[in-house]
Amino acid sequence: MAAEIIMPKAGMAMETGVIVQWFKEPGDTVEAGEALLEIETDKVTMEVEAEVSGVLLGVLHDAGDEVPVTRTIGYIGRAGEALPQGGGRSASSVPPAPGAGPPVPSARPGGGSAGDSGPAGEALARGGGSASAVKGKVPATPAARRLAAEYGVDLAEAARTLGASPVHAEALRRFAARSSGESAAGAPPSGGQQKKSAEYAEDSFTAPPETMPPGAPFNAPLDDTLARTLAGISGFVSPAAYHFQPEPGDTIEPLAGIRGVTARRMVTGHLLIPPTTLHRDVDADALLALKRNIRDGKVNVSLNDLFLAAAARALLRCPWMRVSLFNNQVVRRESVHLGMAVAGERGLLVPVIRDAERRSIIELHDLAADLAERARSGKLRPDEMQGAVFSVSNLGMYGITTFTPVVNPPEAAILGVGTVREVLRRGADGGVEECSRIDLSLTLDHRLIDGAQGALFLRELAELIENPVRIVV
Repeated sequence: MAAEIIMPKAGMAMETGVIVQWFKEPGDTVEAGEALLEIETDKVTMEVEAEVSGVLLGVLHDAGDEVPVTRTIGYIGRAGEALPQGGGRSASSVPPAPGAGPPVPSARPGGGSAGDSGPAGEALARGGGSASAVKGKVPATPAARRLAAEYGVDLAEAARTLGASPVHAEALRRFAARSSGESAAGAPPSGGQQKKSAEYAEDSFTAPPETMPPGAPFNAPLDDTLARTLAGISGFVSPAAYHFQPEPGDTIEPLAGIRGVTARRMVTGHLLIPPTTLHRDVDADALLALKRNIRDGKVNVSLNDLFLAAAARALLRCPWMRVSLFNNQVVRRESVHLGMAVAGERGLLVPVIRDAERRSIIELHDLAADLAERARSGKLRPDEMQGAVFSVSNLGMYGITTFTPVVNPPEAAILGVGTVREVLRRGADGGVEECSRIDLSLTLDHRLIDGAQGALFLRELAELIENPVRIVV
């Protein structure tokens, strides 16, 4: 029986994926683990691997098609095998290869049939999965594999306990909750509640072990909270409809993909979070001198790298800045997972440098360069854009002196960095001298961080920038 190729669900918020290209044509031989096609989500571009070996019998959707997650998009089976009804584009005639084995079992739950025989059939009869499980690979969706790694769960044990083939993310969450001894009240939401959270949440967050399994995603239904908030505002009036007539030469496209995600998150952050923005300019002479000295050492460290390093070390010294708010619960973060705003053709992305406080300046440089390059080319993984506690947005390279960055929930603060300004000042000898200044803009979620606390953080950050040897040691 042919195995189904499904559109994976790469992240809680993913609802559809766009097929960028198929790497194989119907009739081509496919090996388990081989890249089969490339898809684009609302955040990243990623490759989808074949779960089983065989022949690509046919595809149901071509490049450019937008397909809901978990929907079948093609079939892998043995050469010459007939496609299921409605099997889509297929090879006109593919003769069975010499020594072709039995049909590949379905890669979907319940894919086995009464006619399955041999090791694969026996495995299916026991609930042990598809032929890929016989070869040592436990059948599971990409989301389930990612969550298993985050939870520290043995995927094979989960498959045996659940009797599922493949293992899906929702089932894995339940297994992780049971394994960690959590009660039903403390376990991650399931069923309709989980579906609702997935519908609204645009990010996931690692909650404390006392409330959820280690590494379990904590989903905040931001838009739902926003709707309730607006509904409770006395006198709130919905915007009136207006008329617009496109003119010749105008183009129209949906507010979707990365741009759509950014729009929803920025509206949520702007309307739901009471912000306050603090501005401070700092002396940049010593920082620029350090940058030149490091460059002389053949490492092309940028000012942005130095600001990331300074922010990470300031956050380590200011624990009151490492907070997030979820359902009226304040979560205090231990590690400094630092978001880095990257502008690309498809919109704004914020990849995350994990454990930034432990990185040397060279490590930060290498990680930031790699993440920025893959963000612009759409090659980031979903987990590389989750879990930040604080973000840095640098517009200095565009000549912007100061601006008001918008907090990206569930973070509670964001730092804006302006351009280097050359100004005149009175020197120690009473004469006039030239110096370099940089403006910093810190926007806070005032529910969690007071203005005075933000000012103390900016003071710590300014001291690091003006004495940058503390950044690199």
